Amino acid sequence: MNVLSAMAGINDGEFCKKFTKQNVDIITLGGYNIDLETFKAGLENSVKYRQEFITCPHHLSEDINEQIDIIKEYNPKWKGKIAANMRAVSADSFKAIYKNTQLDIVEINAHCRQEATQDAGAGQALLKNEKLLLEMIDALCENTTFDISVKIRANVEDVDTLKIVESIQSYPVKYLHVDAFNPGIDEADYEIINRIASITDMHIIANNSVTSHERYQKMLDAGASSVSVARAALDGDITHIFQ
Repeated sequence: MNVLSAMAGINDGEFCKKFTKQNVDIITLGGYNIDLETFKAGLENSVKYRQEFITCPHHLSEDINEQIDIIKEYNPKWKGKIAANMRAVSADSFKAIYKNTQLDIVEINAHCRQEATQDAGAGQALLKNEKLLLEMIDALCENTTFDISVKIRANVEDVDTLKIVESIQSYPVKYLHVDAFNPGIDEADYEIINRIASITDMHIIANNSVTSHERYQKMLDAGASSVSVARAALDGDITHIFQ
């Protein structure tokens, strides 16, 4: 499967809808800040780094449905899945989407590295708080019927990526979305994808610097089940990648 990865402040329905005609099987909305702490962090990120989705956590489910409607009304023939990438600081935060009936996949954000997000205890910070990350997964497993995805960043300092993967796979998580971050290098760490693939049966979505079909193929050759594209989608056409 081919995946459009989340991009904060960018991946709304209007931006995403055109990719339903570009061989994309999963479209990821967000990332969304789904509680007060991540909402505040999103405001700080918007001032310092980039525009984010400023969505009231209490209206999260309704706002997501509006974006889903935009995508489906644009291309009713598209049969793909829609995910929402979510930043949170507690398992209870996900209650906001428990009753949503339009989402196919909920993706726990354990990859964003903005300072404000990490200071709040969300995003990449969850990799250093494994207990909380697993509580989030458990809450979604117990209270929803969504397919669950967890997006992690690989090669984070003082984090054992493979140990995190082993912990995640003890739950019925369908998708492991891996940002194969390669410190100091403008290309993915294909070796870490290969090492992850050797220890898990989860569906691995490989991400990071996928800007060409050649890099897309390298991800698959390394053992990924699917590949996701993020920044390359800003050009508006990714058909050359997902050939």
